[in-house]
Amino acid sequence: MYMFPYRCQVTGATATHSVGTAQPPVWCENDEAGCTSGPKQMVFWHQLDGNNIEVEGNDASGQPKSPGYNEKLGFKTGKRS
Repeated sequence: MYMFPYRCQVTGATATHSVGTAQPPVWCENDEAGCTSGPKQMVFWHQLDGNNIEVEGNDASGQPKSPGYNEKLGFKTGKRS
């Protein structure tokens, strides 16, 4: 696994809300109530160790479940302005 970490300092903020602690995503296709809400961790799947999601079976389209950064794991599509 790799991820390039950036350290940054946010300036000009108009609110003081803190960011919550990221939780592992869960498969929640067609069950929005079962999704992890709020901040989510990166998806770690099919690793020798350290997986944070396990899936089995098929998705709603009949294909084998394969976790991705989409609404099946509760990652919402952003809106364009």
